[in-house]
Amino acid sequence: MADVACAVENMMLAANELDLGSCYINQLKWLNEDPTLLEYLRGLGLKEDERVYASVAIGYADTESGLPNRAETPRTGNEVVFV
Repeated sequence: MADVACAVENMMLAANELDLGSCYINQLKWLNEDPTLLEYLRGLGLKEDERVYASVAIGYADTESGLPNRAETPRTGNEVVFV
């Protein structure tokens, strides 16, 4: 799982360098034993002894500026202090 997270992080960093947006999707991990999903993934080339533990969506932002559509919100709660 840690190796997968590191690989996806590197893919997301590379996508950012190419001005692409990305979104980490981990829900497939919980569906690894679903027979219908496994059959579909095997049709895409997944081998019997392989499983999907993470995925990432990569693409162009659907905004005119190419930037994410979000606004900064004020921080609430406890202040974070780095030592």
